[in-house]
Amino acid sequence: MTTQHPFSVLVPDVILDAVESTGLWSDSRIYPLNSYENRVYQIGIEDDSPVIAKFYRPERWTEAQILEEHALLFKLKQADVPVVAPLEFDGKSLFSHQGMFFCLSPRLVGQHPEADNLDELYQLGELIGQVHKAMSNQPFSERISVSPLEQMDQAAKQILSNPFLPEKLKPVYKKQIATLRALSDTRIQAYWPSQLRPVHGDSHRSNLMLHEGQFHLLDFDDCQNGVAVQDIWLHLTQTENPRQQLSELIEGYEAYLPFETRELDLIDVFKSARVICYAAWLQSRWTDPAFVKAFPWFGSEDYWINHLNELKNCELEWGNISR
Repeated sequence: MTTQHPFSVLVPDVILDAVESTGLWSDSRIYPLNSYENRVYQIGIEDDSPVIAKFYRPERWTEAQILEEHALLFKLKQADVPVVAPLEFDGKSLFSHQGMFFCLSPRLVGQHPEADNLDELYQLGELIGQVHKAMSNQPFSERISVSPLEQMDQAAKQILSNPFLPEKLKPVYKKQIATLRALSDTRIQAYWPSQLRPVHGDSHRSNLMLHEGQFHLLDFDDCQNGVAVQDIWLHLTQTENPRQQLSELIEGYEAYLPFETRELDLIDVFKSARVICYAAWLQSRWTDPAFVKAFPWFGSEDYWINHLNELKNCELEWGNISR
């Protein structure tokens, strides 16, 4: 018997009922937006601007964790940091409908940053520094804390315990994971901050929007206790000469906060963990029809060969940035 995915309840009537339960009146226009982990829709509102409705993936975050995310966004907004905070209705920002948490937020229209644009990288560094400064150093009490080695171990265990990875590729996969884990452990032993700080956690280009001449940082769904460089390294796209990009990012960042240069040695660690965990993430979400549709190539032998090559490249490029 096939079990329905929790998001299968989000038919148009349910989506509109959820939005209208806040007191808004929809014009029945629903436009799905590009989101896989959650479900996000643009909803037309009678005689007003559209809103964005975000339905959180069930059992991923607790109510307390989501509310801590919202509290952070309100704090950043109050400090004039360019982010999009959820809308409040009668003092509430988080709601539940059909057993699913959701929130509404204003629509923001704009463009994502250009890869390799040095001027924009400086601005992104400024924005990240501004966000970190307004977040302060006080760690979250409800959100998760980054732990790269533990994340690598859990992801590798998950992949090896499921049939997606062909048996004949498992020995080379285990060897490559062991190599990257050992390299990462050495880096972490050499330096790891004594206290983690709140970070965005997933500040890639798609979570940034240029709106009316100013970059905005979006989607704090993965905010966590982490390391400042986590929000910086994802913008390094030139494998030949990442130092110039990094220089622009850090120069912009230091307009607001000093940057601990020892964190640069952790970039390879976070990069390796992200590559490993991405494959495990796809595997763990394979019961979600949206993933089957969006990533039809996942699980093929070609996919795993490419994944192994990507892991090997992580090893071969180790130290290119921190040298």
